[in-house]
Amino acid sequence: MRRRAVNIKQVKQDIADLKGKSLSLAINKGRKKITRMDGEIVDLFPSVFTFRAAAGELVSFSYSDVICGDIKFSLAPGA
Repeated sequence: MRRRAVNIKQVKQDIADLKGKSLSLAINKGRKKITRMDGEIVDLFPSVFTFRAAAGELVSFSYSDVICGDIKFSLAPGA
């Protein structure tokens, strides 16, 4: 099935709507390596956004990672 086209403005708006909410992230690192993190989006910048994991780790991702499907969001259980 073909994915529908998404533009960068829509992705930025969707991520802005998720800021501050408790989320689960699935990060595809290639070669069947998927990392999962729980936490929340902390800051939004023009090219990237930052995510603070429940363990305290602060990581940044680009909006293009979301468009490509390398990062998938879901609301954390119980949120």
